[in-house]
Amino acid sequence: MTGISDWRARSLKPALVGGLVLCAFAAPAIGQTANKSNDDSDVEIVVTATRGEERLVDVPADVTVKTLDMLRRDGFTFGTDEFRGVPGVSFRRGEGDGDEFPYVSIRGSNGTEGYLTLIDGMPFDLNEEGALGIVPYPALSRLEVVKGPASALYGRGALYGAVNYITREPTDDRIDVTATGGSDDYYRGELAVTRRMGDVGVFATAAYEDYGGWRENGARRQLNLFAKIKWAIGPRTDLSLYGTYLDRRSETPSVLPLDASGRPIAVIGGRRAFNGYGNPRSVVEGGLGAIRLEHRASDALTLTATGQYRRFDFDNRLNFYDPFGFAPERGIFGVNGFYGAQKFDVAYGELTSRYEAGRHKIVAGVTGERALSRADNRWTGQNGFTPECGFTFYSIEIDYVRGGVANRAAPCFVVDDPLSRNRLVTTYVSAFAQDEVALSDRWFLTLGGRYDRFRRAARFFPIAGTSPGSQDAATASAFSPKAALSWRYIGGQVYLSYGRGFNSNFGPTFEWDANQYARPEQRPTTLDSVELGWKGRTLDDTLGFALTGFWSMQRNRRSTIPNPAADADFSQPSNLITYGDRYEAKGVEAALDIRPRDGTSVQIQYTHVAPRWKDYVLQGFSGPIDLSGKTPTGIAPNIVYIAGEQRVAPWLSARGIVEWYDDYKITGDNRVQGGGYTLVTLGARVQPAAWRGLSLDLTLLNALDERYVFAFGGTTTPTYATPGPPRQVRATLRASF
Repeated sequence: MTGISDWRARSLKPALVGGLVLCAFAAPAIGQTANKSNDDSDVEIVVTATRGEERLVDVPADVTVKTLDMLRRDGFTFGTDEFRGVPGVSFRRGEGDGDEFPYVSIRGSNGTEGYLTLIDGMPFDLNEEGALGIVPYPALSRLEVVKGPASALYGRGALYGAVNYITREPTDDRIDVTATGGSDDYYRGELAVTRRMGDVGVFATAAYEDYGGWRENGARRQLNLFAKIKWAIGPRTDLSLYGTYLDRRSETPSVLPLDASGRPIAVIGGRRAFNGYGNPRSVVEGGLGAIRLEHRASDALTLTATGQYRRFDFDNRLNFYDPFGFAPERGIFGVNGFYGAQKFDVAYGELTSRYEAGRHKIVAGVTGERALSRADNRWTGQNGFTPECGFTFYSIEIDYVRGGVANRAAPCFVVDDPLSRNRLVTTYVSAFAQDEVALSDRWFLTLGGRYDRFRRAARFFPIAGTSPGSQDAATASAFSPKAALSWRYIGGQVYLSYGRGFNSNFGPTFEWDANQYARPEQRPTTLDSVELGWKGRTLDDTLGFALTGFWSMQRNRRSTIPNPAADADFSQPSNLITYGDRYEAKGVEAALDIRPRDGTSVQIQYTHVAPRWKDYVLQGFSGPIDLSGKTPTGIAPNIVYIAGEQRVAPWLSARGIVEWYDDYKITGDNRVQGGGYTLVTLGARVQPAAWRGLSLDLTLLNALDERYVFAFGGTTTPTYATPGPPRQVRATLRASF
């Protein structure tokens, strides 16, 4: 397999060539009279950053909007694909082939804790992690990505940003039928119906997807149903009800081991083959119901009540990469076999008021949420900290040279060994307020804040021969202020903003086993961020631009260290939850949107981010390892995105995209880096007038067939990689009536 260094050498040339091609094909139109396009890319009204409808150019924050049509046209396949072309955002796909374990980095955020997912402004996460695998994508009209802390309006989890997935409104009478086919047995069918019946509007969609996968054990099938009713029950009162159902069944391919230099090691069958244990897969079934009642008490005051209940059941059988089981001299890499059945029941409610009169736009509200999680976890592999058992933790040795499991017959090899059954209840209550004050016709001041109090109670049930059971609980609170000063002029604004984001820092469920983890206190992690931005449109509306600089400092990141009390007392938990690390990120985002005439557009974006650990000391087997001053792993320091679209004929438009992601640090000590890659996407939309409501989208993903990986590493050594998909074709036929 081609090494990371070879991919790196190939990456810059396609980016430069692609950029020249895109700019050249659009250049003849620059300087001509502009006519505002009516396609979906011209969404200008956003709601997430301020909790009220605002023109995008007037929002004192960096916001990116993408419509569902844009995602489908560009070959959307997995959750995380929506982040392509969003300045300041990069991602890696973890131990799977799609959105099973995504690592999304917004402005240098590290790991999975950086942002909050919302659906129609209501939290839609699981244990404060983005839940992209359960987003009802077929029901969306658009999504809004707000970068920078959003906790002042949305609370926990919105450290580095928030992503709001907004469902379609029943605004007209329409039927849409969509059929998609493509490489690797990819098929998707969707039916969407919208009807207006007097004061009642109805929108419903049904979608089914069947994907064979480009790798062995990489298939996916899912059914998504969605229905929404919007009823004007009075001249000043609207009621919205909607519900969604998801049945998703996806297989999980194996990862590739990395050598000491970060290069993928050749495995039997190549990168498409499955080298793992059993048939790892993930099954998700469930849905949500939501209600929204909006009453315009007067021309100035609007009152809103929202509620949501969601229930999702997960049944996962997975292989987790085990770096301690890597033995290249024997052609072995290790995994831990895991089975987990988990149920989430979440109830959410909010009351808000919005007052707009004179120089003030005030939004305020109270929020409550209760989440119940129940889990049954079992493990498979060679297990036991004794000489006979090999001092292992559920280790499965995969022979990547000859294939198969090398230690299946070893002593102490167990299958589906019960390790944990637990029940966690997490509650959040909060109050928030924000006021946007017009100081003059040009100057605007935004002040706001939110207070949150949160609590978690955990119970681990006894398991014979393994655990006597335990109970634990913790409570904490956080205040998230926000301030912004903006100067607006015709066509744009300059703004300076400050915000604080927070996460409750509760962490994964297994850290609440009081027999294994000591938690003497509970502290939220906070992020203080300053942002300076300039955005607008100029040159007779032919040029849109956005330039943003940011700096942030995250404090009290949660970490686990050996428990000193266990050295003298073996009855004490072996691990200790502690807080105090500091993490800094700064950078710049620049974007140009050139629309010289109707049917021609070019977008050019550049991101530079420079994160580093201010204080970070790990406790290793050989003593503490000080990583202070090091760059975190997995964050591309430079990203370039260039997209161009040209209407070639009244019935035909062509589109091209080039994405370039720089090398990033793979190991925590920064000794090994790599993982940079270039992707080229080509597309065309065919829509002759004679077709009467029909359109055909053709998309070629990874047109240069770049071989790239999403690489991961430990403190001092690279560990594993997930390979990126090869060249793929998508064809979508859409009929509207």
